[in-house]
Amino acid sequence: MPRTRYRLAVVAVAALAAAGVARFVNGSQASTGQRQALPAATVSPADPSPEAPPAPASDAAPTSTTTTTVAPPQIHATLSPGDGEVVGVGMPAVVTFDRPVAAADRPAVEARLSVTTNPAVEGDWRWITPAIVHWRPAAYWAPGTVVGLHSDLRGLQAGDAVGADERTIQFRIGDAHASTVDIATHQMTVTNNGQVVRVIPMSAGRDRYPTHNGVHLTLEKSRLVTMDSSTVGIPRDSPAGYYRKVAWATRLSYSGTYVHAAPWSTGAQGERNVSHGCINVSTADAQWFYGFTQRGDVVTVVNSNAKPLLYDPGMADWNIPWDQWKAGDTAR
Repeated sequence: MPRTRYRLAVVAVAALAAAGVARFVNGSQASTGQRQALPAATVSPADPSPEAPPAPASDAAPTSTTTTTVAPPQIHATLSPGDGEVVGVGMPAVVTFDRPVAAADRPAVEARLSVTTNPAVEGDWRWITPAIVHWRPAAYWAPGTVVGLHSDLRGLQAGDAVGADERTIQFRIGDAHASTVDIATHQMTVTNNGQVVRVIPMSAGRDRYPTHNGVHLTLEKSRLVTMDSSTVGIPRDSPAGYYRKVAWATRLSYSGTYVHAAPWSTGAQGERNVSHGCINVSTADAQWFYGFTQRGDVVTVVNSNAKPLLYDPGMADWNIPWDQWKAGDTAR
């Protein structure tokens, strides 16, 4: 499909307040309520039968026609991250639609979306799924960059739906937090603006359930999360099954990868990989990483044989070279 490239305008924006970490899909949403009617349906009286005698004259009022107006479905957009949020250097601008957008309609939808940055950077859109489109710069954001994301779908025809809202958010890029998870050495090295601030012994996914290689983004964090093996295809009552509450969990993918406290595997941390794909660390290290992390921070997994999952929002953005990012869509 044709691609629209952007050279972005410089926008002066006031400093924004920090916001809590949440999912990519959280953001601003509203509807104008405007609708475009489809052609009216008309119901008329049936024609008289040719064998029927003529109807007698009557003083009654003539029969009137009835029209029914059917409103088309609407398509709405949610913008992420949150308005005023401070995020990591890997965070894309995200637009999530409440219904799929066909490939033929995506150029018209993209034309209704815009990103502005201060300072100006090169960037472009890529559809991750038929309902999610990401805009990322050619390289990681510089700390302090201010980003504006605007969507105006009003009156836009997309398949059988009509666009229904206009939204704008602004967010700011915080400190450059970057971590490297080395599957071979069983260590996670955490940096802040290029300086190492902590080296954490960890245990990653075992051979049968490997942690995926490549760049991940921190998507959300929870003080306590319930992990259920049945949600990833492992029966709870199987030898590899599990169902437990896990503390200080920072999510790296929608396929279920977290950095989290794992007191049951402290003997393996720094020594061998025994998890089901998560990054197991001590309770103290998990709590520290939870407090350090902001949404959109970069976590790069190296020395794993498992490739990145490009359809997963946690791995979708930075595992595709820039020239390929501009050239096509992930969504099919």
